Amino acid sequence: MQSATVLLISARKEVHARFAELLAGIRGQPFRLEVAESLADGLARVKRGRVDAIILDVALPDSRGLTTFLRIQPKAPHVPIVVAVDTPNEDIGREAVERGALDFFVIDELTSQMLDKMLRYATERTHTLKALKASEQRYRELFQNVTAGVFQTTPDGKFMAANPALVRMLGYDSEDELLAVDVATDIYMDPGHRDNWVRDMAETGEVRNAELVLKRRDGTKIVVLENSRVVRDAEGGALFYEGTLTDITASHELSQQLSYDASHDPLTGLANRREFEMCLQRALELVQATGKTYAVCFMDLDRFKAVNDSCGHVAGDELLRQLGQVLEQNVRSADVVARLGGDEFAVLLHNCDPGDAEQVAGNLLRAVDEYQFVWGSKAYTLGISIGVVIVNTHMRRIAQVMNAADTACYAAKDAGRNRVHVYKEDDALIERRHGEMEWVVRAKRALNENRLFLEAQPIVPLAEGALEMPHYELLVRMRDENGRAVPPGAFLPSVERYNLAVRYDRWVIGAALDWMKSNPQGLSRVSRFFINLSRDSVIDPETAAYIRQAAASAGVDPHRLGFEIAENVAIANLSRANQLINDLRRLGYATSLDDFGSGVSSFAYLKALSVDYIKIDGMFVGNISQDQADYAMVRSIKDIGHVMGKKIIAESVETPAVLGKLREIGIDYAQGFEVGMPRPMEEIGAIAVADLLAG
Repeated sequence: MQSATVLLISARKEVHARFAELLAGIRGQPFRLEVAESLADGLARVKRGRVDAIILDVALPDSRGLTTFLRIQPKAPHVPIVVAVDTPNEDIGREAVERGALDFFVIDELTSQMLDKMLRYATERTHTLKALKASEQRYRELFQNVTAGVFQTTPDGKFMAANPALVRMLGYDSEDELLAVDVATDIYMDPGHRDNWVRDMAETGEVRNAELVLKRRDGTKIVVLENSRVVRDAEGGALFYEGTLTDITASHELSQQLSYDASHDPLTGLANRREFEMCLQRALELVQATGKTYAVCFMDLDRFKAVNDSCGHVAGDELLRQLGQVLEQNVRSADVVARLGGDEFAVLLHNCDPGDAEQVAGNLLRAVDEYQFVWGSKAYTLGISIGVVIVNTHMRRIAQVMNAADTACYAAKDAGRNRVHVYKEDDALIERRHGEMEWVVRAKRALNENRLFLEAQPIVPLAEGALEMPHYELLVRMRDENGRAVPPGAFLPSVERYNLAVRYDRWVIGAALDWMKSNPQGLSRVSRFFINLSRDSVIDPETAAYIRQAAASAGVDPHRLGFEIAENVAIANLSRANQLINDLRRLGYATSLDDFGSGVSSFAYLKALSVDYIKIDGMFVGNISQDQADYAMVRSIKDIGHVMGKKIIAESVETPAVLGKLREIGIDYAQGFEVGMPRPMEEIGAIAVADLLAG
C-alpha cells in the first residue's frame, strides 16, 4: 500500500529532525515526510498535487502567525491542515482550528502515538473527501445524460400535457392516462407537499432545482429534480404551471449510501471516528447552551490480539462485527456507538448523569465479559477496559474530552484491565499517567541529546580455578538536564510502556559495539557482554537483522555478545521469542533466559526455548543460605539446566553466605553486589580480574 504523503512546512531544522524522529517511531511507516522550508515552497509543492496532509509551522521566514494558515488554506481546500505551534502561540493554533484547520498541537508535547492517530485521521478524511468529490462528478454526469420529463398542469392540479419521457417516468402507458389523474393525490407521495409547492409558486413564481418525492402508478417512490414556473394571464393570475422533472432516484439513493459510508465504519456498521466526533461536537455545544451532561465511554479490547493472531484476520473482523452488535444492544437507542479504529470503540451517552454513565459502562463490561466468540472448534472470551468521562460545562473541545477518555481507559488497563475507570482531575492513576508521559518526553530528549550512558555489572565464573574472564551485563542509564544520574526505575517503565524500548535497545547495542571496537585492551578482559532485549525488540521481526548489520559494520565478533530475554516476555511471545533466539544463535550470539523461575510453568517452557544460559530469578537466590525451599529450587534449576546443556547464572548475590551456597550447589556464574557493583563501562579495563575471580 502506498504511503500517505505528509508535507511539513517549517524552516527550523530542529522541527525537521523532531518530526522525522516521531515518524520513525510509528510502526509500519505508513507516512512519507516531505519538507518545505518556506510558505512559497510549500504552496509550490501543494500545486504539484499528491499531498495527503499538511503540518504547518506558523513561524516561517516569509510568513508568520495566523496569516500563514489563511494564505495556504484556499490553495489546499481538500487537504487537512494541522498547525504546529510553540507553547506561547497556542492561541494561534486555536484560532486556526476555528477558521478551518483540522487541529493544532504544541511541538514539544507531541508524541509518536499522538502523531500517528492525528495523521491517520487526517489521511482518512482526505480519502473520504476524494470519494465524495468523485461521487458528485458521477451525479453530474448522470443528470446530464437522462431525458427530462416535461409537463403542464392547471392550478387545480390536473395535467394539461406531458411528454413521453414523463409518462414513462411515472409508470403510465400513455399521456391520456396521465391526464386523468389528480396531481396532489396520485402523483405526490404526501399530498400536503403539493399545497406547499403551490404556496411557494405563488410567492416566487418559480421553483429551481427542488427535490420532490413522487410516486409512480404502482405506488413506488421516485425522487425527481424539478425546475418549473408559473404562466400568468394579463391580470397576473395563474393560467398554468410548466416545467421539467428529472429522475434522480438512483443518484439520490447513491448519495444517501455515500453519506452513510462516510459516517459509518464499513466493517461493523457503527459510526466511525468522524461521525462520532461530529456528534460529540454537537453534544459539547448543547452542554454549554443547556447545562445538560453527557458522557463518553472509551473502550479498548483486552485479548483481541490473541484471537487475531491465532485465528487470522478474517476471524478478527468477524469478532469486531459481533462485538459491535453486543455494544449496541446494551445502550439506549439515542446513544451513539462508534468504532474509532482497530479494537477501540466509544459510546456517547446522551443526557446521562455520572451515576447512570458508570452503570451503563458496568453493563457494557459485563456484556463483553459474558460474550463468547466461537471460531471453528474453539471458543474465546474477551475483556474490555473502559474509561468514562463526564462531559460537562468544563469541557469545551473534542480533543479535551477524547484525551481524558483515553487517559481514563489507560488507567483502567494499568489497574489490571477488564474494568471501568471514571476520569477525575485529581485521580491518582491519572496523575501517575501524566507523570509517565512527562518521563516519556524526558526520555526522548535524553536520547536525542546523547545523555544516556552504560554501566556494566560483572557475571563471575564460580568454578574453582576457573581461568575464564568474567561476562558483563550492560545496563542503560540516563543523566538529567543537570548531568545527574537518574534512577533507572524512574524512566525505564515509561520507555517500555510508550514505544521507546526498541530505540533504547538499539542505542545500547550501538554504544556497546562502539566501545568494543574502540577498546581492544579492555575487551581482552571480558568474556562476553550481555544486553537485555525488551518485549518490543523481541517481537520486532527486524531485530536479528539489525544486530547482524550493526556488528558487521563495527567489525565485532558475534561470540563476544549475548542477549538476555526475560522469562515472562519469552513465554508471552513464545513463537517470536524462539525464532529470535534461534536466529541469534545461528549468527553466533549467545542467548540467556532472564528471571527464570518467576512463572508458574517455567520448566514446562524451558524445553521450547533453545537458550545457552539460564539466569535464576533473584527472588530464589537472595535467601538460599537460610531457606531450604529456595535452596532446593536453585539446585533443581541447576540440575535440569545442566541436563539440557545450559549454563546457570544466579543473580542478586549479595552476601558471602549466599555465594558459598551457590558454589556448593555447582552454579556456573554469580552476579550481584557481592561479586561486583555496576560501574561505568569505561572502568572495565581497570577492574582487577583476580579480585572478581576470587569472589
